[in-house]
Amino acid sequence: MSLTMLDLNSEARDQQTLNYSTEPVSPLPRIWIGFVLAFGFLVAEIVEAMQGNETAIGPWTLLASVAGSFYWFHCVHRFHRILGQLSPHVDQEPTYPVTPRQAVGYHFIPVFNIFWLFKWPIELVKFLSERTSVKIASGGGLGTILFFSVLTMRLIDGFLGLSLMFGFALYLSRKLRQAVAEHQSMRGAVGVFA
Repeated sequence: MSLTMLDLNSEARDQQTLNYSTEPVSPLPRIWIGFVLAFGFLVAEIVEAMQGNETAIGPWTLLASVAGSFYWFHCVHRFHRILGQLSPHVDQEPTYPVTPRQAVGYHFIPVFNIFWLFKWPIELVKFLSERTSVKIASGGGLGTILFFSVLTMRLIDGFLGLSLMFGFALYLSRKLRQAVAEHQSMRGAVGVFA
C-alpha cells in the first residue's frame, strides 16, 4: 500500500457536508428588456441615418449600445448568481466554479475575453448536465453562438448583434427556469420528508 492510496484527510472531508442555500432563488432577468434595447438601437440607427449622420456611430446609437451592453452584463451576472444559489454549498460557499463578478469581469480582460465567451457557457452546461435533468445544447456550441453574436454587434450591426445576444440569453433563461423549478420541487420534497 502506498501513501497515495491512504486517505489521510477523511475526517476533514466528512466534516464538510454539502448543503443547499435556504434563501429563495433570485428571479431570472427579464430578457424582453434586452430586445427592447436592441430595437432602440435600430430606431437610433434609422433616426441618425435620416439626419444625414455620416459617422459610424452617433450619440443615440452609442447610448443604445451602452445600455444594451450594460443590460447584457446584468443578465450574465444574474445567471451566475442563480447557478451559485442552485449549487450545493460547502462552508456557506457555492460549489459552482464561476462567481457572478468573475462572469462579468472576465469579459473586460483583453484577449482572455475571447476565451471567456466559450468558457462560461461550457461551465454552465457542465453544471446543468451534472446536477439537473435539464437538456441543453453543448457548451462549445453555445460559446460559438455567443462569439458570433459579439462579432456581429461589433463588426456588422448593433441591432442584429444585440438581438442575437438576447436570443442566446432567452435560451439560457428558459433552461435555468427549468433548473430552478426542479430545484424548488426538490426543496419541497425534502421539506415534506424532513
